[in-house]
Amino acid sequence: MLAQVEGRIQRKEPGRVFLKSGPLVFEIFVPFSLAEELPPVGEKCLLHVSLRIRNEIPELYGFLDAEDRNLFENLQNVSRLGPRLALNILSVFKPREFLEIVARNDVRSLAKVPGIGPRRAERLCVELRSRLGLKKSPVSPLFEEALSALLNLGFKPEEARSALEKCFREGEDLSEIIKGALKQLSTG
Repeated sequence: MLAQVEGRIQRKEPGRVFLKSGPLVFEIFVPFSLAEELPPVGEKCLLHVSLRIRNEIPELYGFLDAEDRNLFENLQNVSRLGPRLALNILSVFKPREFLEIVARNDVRSLAKVPGIGPRRAERLCVELRSRLGLKKSPVSPLFEEALSALLNLGFKPEEARSALEKCFREGEDLSEIIKGALKQLSTG
């Protein structure tokens, strides 16, 4: 089984990279978000890969770290979730962020992934929580409202969540919670 491929990048395209390793050139499908993280053409690169057979044709899927590859492989065990949809998920979310979304049953965030609608997002959350042994985390509606406000202001989900976790107090006024989070975000 292939686990890693190391070589020089010959060509990069959205969603795939061509890696020359010895006399072979591997076409490796990658998450769309990975394009900015890869070294420039001609440079050496090491990708953690997963080999999948699709319609009797072998396909390689590559990731910069093993954590991404492991999540990709776990997603392959979900019914009717193929490699392309798993790549879409990894193009939008980092593994830890994705697992938090599943644990929170955040169907709205998951439905933003191309190819996943609200109904499929709900099914995925339920199936993945049981398959990955995650417990549904109880989230306060007030926390979610504050998080939504910060996301609408343009903050990244992980930044906003981290800031809210530092200053959130149940029962406090929403505007006070947002002010506290903004103060956390401005101080770093």
